[in-house]
Order: sequence, then C-alpha cells, then structure tokens
Amino acid sequence: MRAGHRSVSVGVYSRAPEVPYVKERRGRAVKKLLLVALAAIGGLLVYRQIQADRAEQDLWTEETDSVPAGSGV
Repeated sequence: MRAGHRSVSVGVYSRAPEVPYVKERRGRAVKKLLLVALAAIGGLLVYRQIQADRAEQDLWTEETDSVPAGSGV
C-alpha cells in the first residue's frame, strides 16, 4: 500500500450511492407530505373556529331569547 492512500473496505453496512432522481422523488414526496399535514392542521383550525362561533351564537341566542325556556309558550 502506498503512503497517503487508504484502503476503503466495502462492508455489509455500506450504502449504494444516491441516484439524483431518487433524491428528487424523495424531495417531492416530502413536500407533498408537508402540504397534506399543513392542510390537515388548517382544516382542524377552521373546524374549531366554526365550533366556537356556533357555541357563542347559541349562548347569545339563549341569553337574548324573549321567551324563557320552560315557559310552555
């Protein structure tokens, strides 16, 4: 063996070199996954806001109703 050069042994745990199109496909998949996750979080936030608005509207209707509940009229 010459000085300055090291021998690289290929072991069981070595990985194949990355192919550029594999990285590109993996990048697109990650972007799609992030987009789906953000859409789900956005949908959840909108749903919770709608539920809060409905609860507030129900409370407002109950408090401002001219006929008391249980009066039978």
